[in-house]
Amino acid sequence: MRLFQLFLVSVLIGLSNNAISSEQLNKISVRFPIPIIEAGQTTFYVSQDKGYYAEEGLDVKFEMGSKELNPVKMVASEQDDFAILGGPDTLLVARSKGHPLKAIAVIHRNSNFPCLITLKSSDITKLEQLQGKKIGFFYGHISTDVLRNLLRKNKIKYTEVDVGFDYAQLIAGRIDAEWAFTVTAGLELPAKEVDINFISPADYEISTHGYTIFATEKTIRERSDIVLRFVRASLKGVKYTLDNPESALQSLIKRAPKLNKELNLKRQLAYNEVTSNTDEFPLGYMDETMFQSTYDRLVEEDVIEKSFDVKSAYTVKFLEKIHGISF
Repeated sequence: MRLFQLFLVSVLIGLSNNAISSEQLNKISVRFPIPIIEAGQTTFYVSQDKGYYAEEGLDVKFEMGSKELNPVKMVASEQDDFAILGGPDTLLVARSKGHPLKAIAVIHRNSNFPCLITLKSSDITKLEQLQGKKIGFFYGHISTDVLRNLLRKNKIKYTEVDVGFDYAQLIAGRIDAEWAFTVTAGLELPAKEVDINFISPADYEISTHGYTIFATEKTIRERSDIVLRFVRASLKGVKYTLDNPESALQSLIKRAPKLNKELNLKRQLAYNEVTSNTDEFPLGYMDETMFQSTYDRLVEEDVIEKSFDVKSAYTVKFLEKIHGISF
């Protein structure tokens, strides 16, 4: 009886401790850049499912982005603690408008996701072949500025059409080319037996980067320990996804069971290919060159409202602590 009582007390103490530890987790809110679940988010879901965030004392809630609930607005207003953007471009534009935001990690270096696509049957494979052609853009999307700049720098005269995410006009031959991401329409259209050509800005000396994690200067200054723990746990998810892409994908599929597994594995592998993960460019890597070249392009695109030093737009101090090296 005595042994049973001791056992019962120990169980109750254990349950009590678990409850306390759960209550003591720091709750944080993270905003994704788009309103749909997609493979670029896999690494974050892995960090949640594998307990990497919990190990760091974090209870993370992910929120979807939209035009109204966009990452810049939600973090700048302190409604979210952290957010992810499709690249540093939007963050730099936001800083030029006075928003005190800073990047704390970049997942995809030289990802070059934005591109122009044409139908294979058109035989349009080079930029100069778009002279006088009709091109579809997604107005208001950061990719539009990148691609317009590409066309302007190469003196291409063309007619614009606002098509959003719809590729019906391209498929029907009503337009000659359309904006795309290599990891979205670039994979989806061939899967639907629509053969396409790619025209990449990277082939014309314009490079872009991918998922960029950021926070406010206030959060970085006043809650630096939480920032460090969030970045460290997030990068663990990135590493697991690189090493175990098929297993990692389950974290995505369980949140959106209707997703095509085969297509999204291809997408995940495409993300993995441009994820920094070397001695020279470790997980989350970013540097002045990446931000300065992006800033210079944005100046050319005339979207920087007020000039500033790009060094103020990012901090590598958390990455340096995590990796134990100087960037």
